[in-house]
Amino acid sequence: MRALLVVNTFATTTNLQIQAEVSKILSEAFDLTVVNTSSRNDAISIAHDATGYEIIIGLGGDGTLNEIANGLLLDGPNPNGPILAAIPGGNGNVFIRNMGMSKNPIVASQQLISAVAENQIRTIGVGKIATENITRWFLFNAGIGLDAAVLAQMEARRDKGKRASDAAYAGLALRELLRTDRKNPALSLVSESGQIFRDAYFALLVNLAPWAYLGTRPLNPLPQAGHDTALDFYAPTALNFPVIVRLIRRALAGNSTEFDSDVITLHNQNRLHIKSDRMHWIQVDGDVVTQSNELTAIHVPEALRVLTID
Repeated sequence: MRALLVVNTFATTTNLQIQAEVSKILSEAFDLTVVNTSSRNDAISIAHDATGYEIIIGLGGDGTLNEIANGLLLDGPNPNGPILAAIPGGNGNVFIRNMGMSKNPIVASQQLISAVAENQIRTIGVGKIATENITRWFLFNAGIGLDAAVLAQMEARRDKGKRASDAAYAGLALRELLRTDRKNPALSLVSESGQIFRDAYFALLVNLAPWAYLGTRPLNPLPQAGHDTALDFYAPTALNFPVIVRLIRRALAGNSTEFDSDVITLHNQNRLHIKSDRMHWIQVDGDVVTQSNELTAIHVPEALRVLTID
């Protein structure tokens, strides 16, 4: 089997030694080609232009995998294209962990080889957002507002040479919560059925649960979300201290907010439209991609083949 390993050596926990060890393990099972990314979005063109490969493996974080997925989907749904697989090299590694892979890149490499041998491949549904200036596919989540603003701040820190960590994310999230204008929630939503919801502070579009991880603890406010259904939606309409504490506890416990009066929760939506009276950061799969005051999200079933661990 011909395999392409796309390596982001700038990812949080990836370095040349890990790349060498992973490459050695994979080359024993595959006809392996290794390509290193050199800049942001480089993996999109690498994956799109790759021909003759049966599997494309990302060694990096969730952003690297998102770029590879966008390359594979650049011309539309690609259910017969190369298999997308992953080796963890970032901080969160949300998609990889949700696919059952180890956080240890050496162990994950061995799991990957076994999964290919056992044909553990799924064709999954993915999400796609569109704003006035971009379109972007996502594997497990997208967000507008607070969570994307936190990620934008983290990227600015990393540009200054500071490393990403769960503690740093928590500190930035707390600071962003304190800065939020609680008197003027800005987001409104039109659901697939045409129902209108207003006065949300931020919004998450979730295609796979858990939505994120805090260390080893999953953050899972929408436990019904999965690749076998369309998109789930989560948007708080209150952010006072008791509400924040309650929502965090529910997310850590994996309890749905479906009946929480302080959160707009929608399940299995094929199309959503979000508007605001101000600009907000937007993220896909943990990568900040643009600022906008409006986005449309759709779900596309059976769009991409991925490797999973049963």
